[in-house]
Formats: sequence, structure tokens, C-alpha cells
Amino acid sequence: MIDALNIATSGLQAVQSQIDTLSNNLSNMQTPGFKAKRTSFGDIAVITPSQVQAGLTPSQSGAGTEVLSTSAVFSQGQMQQTGNTWDIAIQGEGFLEVADANGNHVYTRDGQLHVDTDGYLATADGSRLAQQIQIPPDATNIQINQNGQIYAQVGGSSSQTLLGTLELSTFPSPEGLQSVGSNNYVPTQASGDPSVGKPNDSGMGAILQGSLESSNVDMVSEMATLVIAQRAYQLNARVLQASDQILDTINNLRQ
Repeated sequence: MIDALNIATSGLQAVQSQIDTLSNNLSNMQTPGFKAKRTSFGDIAVITPSQVQAGLTPSQSGAGTEVLSTSAVFSQGQMQQTGNTWDIAIQGEGFLEVADANGNHVYTRDGQLHVDTDGYLATADGSRLAQQIQIPPDATNIQINQNGQIYAQVGGSSSQTLLGTLELSTFPSPEGLQSVGSNNYVPTQASGDPSVGKPNDSGMGAILQGSLESSNVDMVSEMATLVIAQRAYQLNARVLQASDQILDTINNLRQ
């Protein structure tokens, strides 16, 4: 019965983690560039690999479940036209590299850009692009093509001047990126090191001006999974309750 209590407890903890992840996905349905996260489970080992190699067999069928990882799903979100000059969407592979307030380099798919007080391109949370692209205050008729090149008319000139070119970064395994909040990710050993390139070139995504990539959260799928997770939580709670009742009966036995 003690084993049953431990197994049911592990199930409650694991399913609670999944419910938290699903709830976070649903709450970010309207967050541009947000990527849904998935929780992966695994059974808890009853015996070690060395014991298996020694020919030993487990004394029980299982010891419960645990959360192996929570990773983002980097499928493409729908493109939403905004008409805003500095809104950009990445259609395809790639991340924008930005420097946060602490100087750390992070990566994002959120293309809600703006020009900060010093004239540098920055994301919605104020982090500047790592390329340090500066826009002149008198720049007008700003155009960003699919290759990430930023053109504008400067100083009243009728000709277009190249102000800079956006760059994108890709990873061998983006699922291994670690979320650090504000739609930002940092590389890990699982994701591999970033490769920097030009948009719309060598497998990199294209830049779409005046658009934003919507969240890739599918409400129907998330709600269905949430219902299943809630039922799994209830079943584990019932196992815990049944084990407690059996233990209570045993404690009250009279000889």
C-alpha cells in the first residue's frame, strides 16, 4: 500500500505539471510568436541498468511516472497582417537574436519591433536587436523586403538608402531551446549552437513586413488534452484515496 501511495503521488505531480503547461498554452493564444509547449512523461525505473545486466528482475511492475521534459513545438503560426511598419513575421525557419537588459543574447520569433529612444531597433520588451541597427530620426517611407534589407528615404532624399539588414539564427534542434520568458529562448546543449544567415537564403525563413506570426496554439487540441489530463488527475487521486482507506482498515484490525 505504501508503494501505491508513492505511485499515485508521482502521477498527481506529473499530471499537475501537464495541466500547468496546457493552461499556460491557452493563456498565450493571443501572444505573437508564442510556441505551444508539450510535456513528455516516462516511467520511473524500478531497478538500475546494472541490475538488469546482472540478471536481476524487478520485484514490482512499476514505480510511477515522472516528467522527462517540457519542450516547445516550433510549428509555423498563422500570419496576421497588421500594417504596422515595424511589425515583421518570420515565414519559415529562424529566430531574431536580441540582447536583453542584462546583456545576455537570447532568441525570439516575436517580431513586434519598434525604434527605441536612441534610434535602435528593439523588441516589445525593450531588448535591442543584437545587430544594433540604428534608424535615423528623419527616415521615411521605410520598407523591409523578404531578404531582411531595410530601406528608407533619409534627409528628404527621393532615393532609397539601405539602413541595415536583418539576420536570422537557426538551430540544429530548436526543440532543445530553453524558454526564459517574454517569448525569448536561450540555446542549450540539446539545441546545439546557432547558425547565423540572411533571411530567405540557405534554408532561412523570409521576412514579411506589416505582419506578425500568431501563436501556434490549437485551442481545440489543447482543451481536449486538458480534459484527459484532468481525468488522469482524478484517477490518481482516487488511487490515493483507495490506498488510504485500505491502510486505515488494516490499522483498525483487531486480533
